[in-house]
Amino acid sequence: MAAKKKKFPRKSAYVACSGGDRANGCTYGCMSCSSCLEACRKDAIFYNEYGTAEIEEGKCIGCGLCVKACPQDIIHLHMAGMAFLVRCSNHDKGAAAKKVCAVSCIGCGICHKNCPSEAICVTDNCAVINEDECLSCGNCVVKCPRNAIIDTRGIICNIK
Repeated sequence: MAAKKKKFPRKSAYVACSGGDRANGCTYGCMSCSSCLEACRKDAIFYNEYGTAEIEEGKCIGCGLCVKACPQDIIHLHMAGMAFLVRCSNHDKGAAAKKVCAVSCIGCGICHKNCPSEAICVTDNCAVINEDECLSCGNCVVKCPRNAIIDTRGIICNIK
């Protein structure tokens, strides 16, 4: 029996919630329910300083068990090494989204308007990156007025 070959590009999971201001009533984000932690067989998930689940990409094997376990449907698989992620799942628009989280996506579309490859669209008032189309230019991170899109490498900072 031949050894199973790794699939490339390798997949990894990420949590589409920064945990910014959960105390203010965001109902779309991580609830710290531990479902994903219990489902992960590689000990790749931990809680950050906000009590929000985060996934250590180096440990994640992209099996998707955490994706299936999350009752909020905020854990997604993406191409490992993809630099830019939307760390929000809020579907409220504008003022309502701002009210519950300091870093929520407000569906303004600035990221979409500034993306040279049109890899970003706004769906249900939240930015979504099409990784197959993304050029990794970083315009979305720089232009996002809410810091809802992050650079996982920490190279591009959105300082306001």
